[in-house]
Order: sequence, then structure tokens, then C-alpha cells
Amino acid sequence: MTDWDITLPASWYTSTGAVTKFPETNVNYEHELAQIDFIVRRETEDWRSITITNKNNRTIMRSHLTPNGLLFVTLSDETCSFEDFFPGFEKATAHADFTELPLRRPLTYTSQNNWKATVDAYQECLHCAYAHPEFAKTFKPAGYKVINKHNYSQHMATATDADDGLFFFLFPNCSVSLYAGGLTCWRINPSEIPSQARMEFDYYHKAPAGSDEFEKWYDFTRNVAVEDIELCEKTQANLNVGIYSEGLLNPLKENGVIYFHDRILESCSAQMEKDETTQSTVKSSGERQLPLPKDLVSY
Repeated sequence: MTDWDITLPASWYTSTGAVTKFPETNVNYEHELAQIDFIVRRETEDWRSITITNKNNRTIMRSHLTPNGLLFVTLSDETCSFEDFFPGFEKATAHADFTELPLRRPLTYTSQNNWKATVDAYQECLHCAYAHPEFAKTFKPAGYKVINKHNYSQHMATATDADDGLFFFLFPNCSVSLYAGGLTCWRINPSEIPSQARMEFDYYHKAPAGSDEFEKWYDFTRNVAVEDIELCEKTQANLNVGIYSEGLLNPLKENGVIYFHDRILESCSAQMEKDETTQSTVKSSGERQLPLPKDLVSY
């Protein structure tokens, strides 16, 4: 592989979910992220024995297990430590024990929108009262706020008839939401078609699938996701035909969206400067210039 075969550097962490997603020992759980196939494997009954291996070259990939049972993976050996990338995240979630929440229902499907539109929808709740009426009955929009940290955003809401929710967006492409006794983790993966993305949802709960308790919780949280999907796909449809109009973002109610946009711009600008320096060096040495990779252009 040459330097021209890569696009944006994968120097970030993505959550693969809670360790209960991988309950069996000596079983290869196959996954894919950014066109990299990898295997998650639990060697013993102890969930701390979980490792992640690149399926193609069989090398051990860097991963991180939080003390309470969340598994993260990074695709780059140059990524900083987990604590440096997500400082304070483990402390903010320390009171939750994710090892007690079995995976009950995973969903994977293709959404008809760019991956960034999904993050935009998650990162603000200005529209919650109108787009998510049932959610707004439980978590009052007036008290909803987003606190941006380093590479993640914490969403805070006061519930009316349940424990306060715990919601996190983790840059660049995943979330962790714990409320009403259940855990939802999603990842959104860009595709080679800019107007499409692969959505992966994992729903965890103490109550078994099919029980009234689980199904009531699942219907509630899944309904919020479906409402967001409809908004994102309609927005993408307008973008595709050129009738979408940009507007100003509310600095208080949409500060999460602003933060996400700033991080994307910062990452792309830094890589562009690096690429320009590299191309300048190549040009000065008389080597032939290669075209910009297609997937970087569409990213």
C-alpha cells in the first residue's frame, strides 16, 4: 500500500457496543468499519479477554475496554490513547454497568442520506417538540442541553417519570444512549455512494426480547430513531435535487451541530494541508501526480 491508497486518517475510536454483544467464547464475531473487516473474539469467560483482529492480515488491532464494559476499536496505530481522545468519558459513565445489559435486538440497514445528516439530527433537540412528540413528553425540550467536550458531546435531559437520560455522541460516527432501563448504541458508516450510509443499531436491556417491559422500551426508542431517519432522508432528497436552503444555527439549541461541523472542518483541513505538502514534495521531486482518491472526494 502506498500513501495514495488511503483517504482520511482513521485516528479515532468507534464503539462496537457493550461486551454482552460478544457472549460466547472462541467464536469469531465478524464486523466491518470503513472497508476494514475485523473479528471480535472472547477468549475466556472473562469479558476482559476480548480482542479484535484484522481479518485480512490477522494482526491484532488496537482496542479499548472501559471498566464498565464498552468496547472501542481504532483502525490506526497512530491514534492517541482512549483517555486522551475522550477525556472524562469513562468518569461520566462510571455509574452505569453495561455488562448487565444483554444485547436483545440488533438492526442493520441502509439509510438514504449522507452519514453526516444523521449526526446533525442527533446533535440537536431544537426540533424535538415537533419531530419527537413522545420523546418530548418524557424528556422536556426546555431543559435539554448539549455540553461539548473533547471529541464528544454529552446530551443532558431531565425526565418526567424516569431516571434522567444519559446521551453521548462520540466523534466521528457513533452514539451511546442510556435511559429507561435500556441502552442504545448506533454507528453510521459512510458508503461509496455519498447519499447513502449503513446504519447499525444495537438495543440492550435487562428484560428479555418479547417481554412487555422490553417491547415497550424498544417501541419508544425505535420510534425516535425512525422519526429522525425520515427527517434525514427528506433532507437528503432536497439536497439531491438542489432545493435545500441553508439557514443559521441556534448557538444555544444547536451548539452540538456547530461543534460537529467544526470538528469535520478541522479534520479535513488538517488532512488537506498535509496532502498539499506531500503533493508539493512529490512535484518538486519530478514524480508523476496521482488523482485524488474517489472515496476521499465523496467522503
